Amino acid sequence: MEAWTTIRYLQAQGLGIRAICRELGISRKAVRRALRTEGVPRYQRPSRPNPKLVPFEAQIRVLYFREHLIGSRIIRELRGAGYDGSASAVYLYLRSLRAVVPSGKATERYETAPGQQGQFDWSPYTVEVGGELTRVIVYGMVLGYSRRKHYTASLDETQPSIFEAVEACLRHFEGAPKELLVDNAKAFVLQANPAHFRWNPQFLELCGHYRVKPRACQPYRARTKGKVERPFFYLEEQFIKGRRFSSFEDFLQELAVFEHDDLDQRVHSTTQERPLDRFEVERPTLTPLPEQRFVGSLALSRKVSWDCLVSYRGCRYSVPATQAGKLVWLLPSRGTHLLILDARRTVLAEHRLSATKGAITMLEEHYAPLRRTTAKTYVVLAEQFLTRFPQHAAFLEGVVAQHKLNPAQQLRAIMDLVTLYDPAALEHAFGVAHEYATYSHSFVRGLLESGDRPTVDALPDESALVGGRVLPTTAVRGDLAPYQRLLEVTR
Repeated sequence: MEAWTTIRYLQAQGLGIRAICRELGISRKAVRRALRTEGVPRYQRPSRPNPKLVPFEAQIRVLYFREHLIGSRIIRELRGAGYDGSASAVYLYLRSLRAVVPSGKATERYETAPGQQGQFDWSPYTVEVGGELTRVIVYGMVLGYSRRKHYTASLDETQPSIFEAVEACLRHFEGAPKELLVDNAKAFVLQANPAHFRWNPQFLELCGHYRVKPRACQPYRARTKGKVERPFFYLEEQFIKGRRFSSFEDFLQELAVFEHDDLDQRVHSTTQERPLDRFEVERPTLTPLPEQRFVGSLALSRKVSWDCLVSYRGCRYSVPATQAGKLVWLLPSRGTHLLILDARRTVLAEHRLSATKGAITMLEEHYAPLRRTTAKTYVVLAEQFLTRFPQHAAFLEGVVAQHKLNPAQQLRAIMDLVTLYDPAALEHAFGVAHEYATYSHSFVRGLLESGDRPTVDALPDESALVGGRVLPTTAVRGDLAPYQRLLEVTR
């Protein structure tokens, strides 16, 4: 090394090759070799094949590349085959094999066309929510071309929550990519071994519902879906660390704001464009989504009891009264709520999951159709009528006098009109009915429908006279089609 340094120094000072040879007493060939060599000269022993190892080289290649055995195991197999050379010779040969094979970490960048691929994954975090440390699962999906991302969160990582997150991401993008790349979690893959690979049937149902081709990454190789793996680090560093949230709903709202204000607007380091801008190119290529949400064959189905309740995990939750006796779907949501869907997969009710076993959660509006606004007994009906119309006690007496057998039926029908017509119009109709001594709900309804006090232009025959008064006439609004058909039959 000293001679090499001196030769290069003298040549830089302007000395020729012959002068350097005379100065150092070395040959011109050695001087030329030192000037041509840029690196520090090192002694290298000439490579010669090991005669004891040569007969086993083919076997070593099979054991190393095909069987993926380690060095010590390969030496054991060679010993059994008759190899009596040194172990260091085997390790040296394996090192030479590894030198010509690319590292397992080396990968080729894979870019996809617009709408071709989406990648889905999730990560758990410990977040301070409402003053307590809470385990929150953040789910995310990224579109391969535009790099647009969407995040949602849940308090558990069960299969319903995972599928709900996939749906939420697809609904956010308003379309589905042609293929969805996922890891080998049990919610997606039952058997990850390539020789016996098997998808989870529920996940295949989800992909079939949204017309997406499923793809699983290589086992123990998360970098296969690196487009979605790396953003979780950015989310943790820029959004989650050092923040506190008043509630889980507050966490979801802040996450949506961070996604809109930061992730969608920030120029991506690889594409050098904003995800929102590239998404405009990718949007038309996405597969349109079905209107109905996904309900798998293994989803919970319950029959609504006649008291309008369904049972879930030891608790009962109310359902609209119109669904009593019918089958409904139960879908847990984000680990905090329970969604109740009808046969058309329309959400009927949403309840917060109860932490107390045996609790009953009821919503007042679910039972509104069952509550009668009008009483049944005459005593209560009369009291309600006089409370609303105290100046029409004479009308009430007339109802009792004309309908002695069942005055409650007439009065109940009259009270039903109270919810449909203006009080002033009702008082006017009661006055007209009392004037003509006709106390029936049909007469009062006819007066209300006509909208004016009836008048009589000419006196009818004597049969229309009652107590010296002329009975008003009201328009008949019945359907006369049945009578017309009867006449046609009898002709």
